[in-house]
Amino acid sequence: MSVGDVIRSAREALDLSRAELARKLNESAGYDPRTGPCTSDQVKRWETNKRKPDRWRTHVETVLDLKLSGYRGHDQGLAGITAVEGVEPVERRNFVGAGALVGVALSAPSASAKGRRLGRTDVKHFQQRVADLRRLDDYTGGSSVFPLAADEINKLSTLAAESTYSEPIGRALLSTLGELFQFASWTAFDAGRLPQARQLAVTAAKAANQAGDRTLAATALSELSYLTASSSDPKEGVAMARASLANAPTDVLPVVRVVLADRLAWACARVGDESGVDRALGLSESAHDQRDTTSVEEPDTVYWINRDESQIMAGRCWAELRRPRRAVPILEELTAPYDDTHAREVALYECWLAGSYLDAGDVDKAAHSADRAVTLSRSTSSRRTDAQLAGMLTKFEPHKDHGAVRELLSSAT
Repeated sequence: MSVGDVIRSAREALDLSRAELARKLNESAGYDPRTGPCTSDQVKRWETNKRKPDRWRTHVETVLDLKLSGYRGHDQGLAGITAVEGVEPVERRNFVGAGALVGVALSAPSASAKGRRLGRTDVKHFQQRVADLRRLDDYTGGSSVFPLAADEINKLSTLAAESTYSEPIGRALLSTLGELFQFASWTAFDAGRLPQARQLAVTAAKAANQAGDRTLAATALSELSYLTASSSDPKEGVAMARASLANAPTDVLPVVRVVLADRLAWACARVGDESGVDRALGLSESAHDQRDTTSVEEPDTVYWINRDESQIMAGRCWAELRRPRRAVPILEELTAPYDDTHAREVALYECWLAGSYLDAGDVDKAAHSADRAVTLSRSTSSRRTDAQLAGMLTKFEPHKDHGAVRELLSSAT
């Protein structure tokens, strides 16, 4: 990515307009925010690579919390995410203010916690909490779980900022905080908060890099690629997904490589790259073949991944590319293993299946799948599912005089 690409991606991740960024840069440089010399046109020239930020570079890096060194034509993610050259010592400042990113203020530590020595038991406690929240999200959806994730970030960052610990424990705490940020990013996305989700994914990657956890850094960048690919402007998702694969450790577990490859496939599907989808799905299948779950303990961050999930991703990709002959057989076969307690997942699968049935010209089956998706969506707090469902229902408008479609549209409203 060029310097301009990096600036634009970071600005959009913070949900800032060019004018808003210009005002923040003026303020950072000591000017009046509205009348200072930096303008939205100047920001546009940087983002389109017509000018370099030069004298504004320090302020750009400060306001957007990134580093611009090393970027010209490099195919990398946001600055500060993929580079893990050397690992600096963990400092308490890494934890201070973490809660603000999820919309909560740091609470004052309790008298018993203040200044105490943290150890492995504290790390395991927070690791178990994030594992529990991941399972809860499976059943309830991001809108209800995001506040719980935010609360855990607040608790961990407050405790770590006011306590003492050894260097290894500090790294483990910071890595766990990165996991919490990554999970919060996912739940924010599911709750319909895409700009905040992207910012949290960036923060997760930075925390992982600071902790020396390259695997977590790669999966966080991969999540950012997924969020970007799922947005209205998906084109940068492919570059991010490729960067996550390129920057994963050479000895990364195969299950992690599965996740990275699956997300690359989705990013390719979103930009219409059918051959890219085929290649990425081949990488995923090869990584599955290399897994050895009997002798290797896989991290909880990827507890949900299996061949069925990868096949469903394949079905989604072919559905996105409007290839019903490839999508339908996969989605028909693989929705069965998921019962209705996983309402969000099954509702989403039924949405993709309904779209593929419509592409294949089978309106009755499409209406049946869509009706099931509508019913299941009422049992989960997922704005992402609601948006997917609304988009899918619009595809039935040309068939609104069909009996099953009339019933579907009536029940959906």
